[in-house]
Amino acid sequence: MPDAGVTASIVVLTHNRREALGKCIDAIMAKTRTPFELLVVVNGCRDGTLEWLHTLPMANVGAMAGLKIWTMPQNMGVCARNAAMKDARGEFILQVDDDVVVSPGWDESLLGAFSDPRVGAAGQQGFFLNWAGFNKPGRTLFLDHRRPSPGEFVDLVMGYCWAWRNDRLPAYIGQAPQDCPSDYPSVPRFAYDEGFNPHWHEETDLQLQIKAAGYRIRCGPVVSLHRSMKSWRGAHNGDPMIGLQHAILHEQLLQRKWGGRRAELGLELDRRGLQ
Repeated sequence: MPDAGVTASIVVLTHNRREALGKCIDAIMAKTRTPFELLVVVNGCRDGTLEWLHTLPMANVGAMAGLKIWTMPQNMGVCARNAAMKDARGEFILQVDDDVVVSPGWDESLLGAFSDPRVGAAGQQGFFLNWAGFNKPGRTLFLDHRRPSPGEFVDLVMGYCWAWRNDRLPAYIGQAPQDCPSDYPSVPRFAYDEGFNPHWHEETDLQLQIKAAGYRIRCGPVVSLHRSMKSWRGAHNGDPMIGLQHAILHEQLLQRKWGGRRAELGLELDRRGLQ
C-alpha cells in the first residue's frame, strides 16, 4: 500500500545505457522536490550499469527517501517495469525513460494535475526528437494535432515521462480495498500488459486502462530536456523492420483489446502511431 512518507515512486527501466542513465538519475536527484523513492529496473544490462548503481547512496539525497534496484537476468522487454511497480510505495508513479533528463519543477508540474480527482494520469504532449535522419534536432512533435495547452484534457500523453495514480487492489481475491489494513498485501490496479513486449504501444494500453477505470488524462507542460530515441532502436536490435513489425502487431492487439470501446474512451486507435 502507498506510504504516507513517499509521494512519488519514480520508475526507470534501463538496458545497456549506463552513460545516459547517469545523466537521467543525476537530473532526478537534483531537480525533484517531491518526497520520492527511485526504483530502477536493470533489464539484462552487460555494461556495468548494476555495479555503477551500487555506488549511489541508497537514501536521504535531497528529497529521495530510498533507492531500490531490480535485476533481470536478460532483457525482459519494457513490461519489466511491472516488477518495480508491484512494490511502489508512492501515492503516484512517475515513469521516466533512461534517456530523459528532467527539468526543474518537473515533478510538481506533473503532480499538480492530480489536485483534480477526475485526473488519473498526466504527462506531456509535445516532445523533442533528435534522432538523426528522422527529424531535425529540437523539433517538437505532438500526439494531438490540436496541440493542446497544459491543463487541457487529452486522449493520451507521451509515455517517456508521465505520471499516474498508484491505485492498489488487494493481493487476494474477495477482499475489498476499503476493508484491508494499511499493511495488507496489494498489487497495482494498472500494470503493463506483457503482450506488448518487447516494445511499442505498451503505454497506450496502460493509459487506456486508466481511462477505462473512469479517470481522465491531463496535458502538462514539456518537462524533459532530452530524448534520444536510442531506446526505441535498442528494443529491436537496431533493425527498423523488426520495429515496424512490432508496431503493426501491437496496433492489432490494441484494436482487439480496445477497438470496441473506441467511442467511450475517445481514441482513434487506427491513427495512433507515435508511441
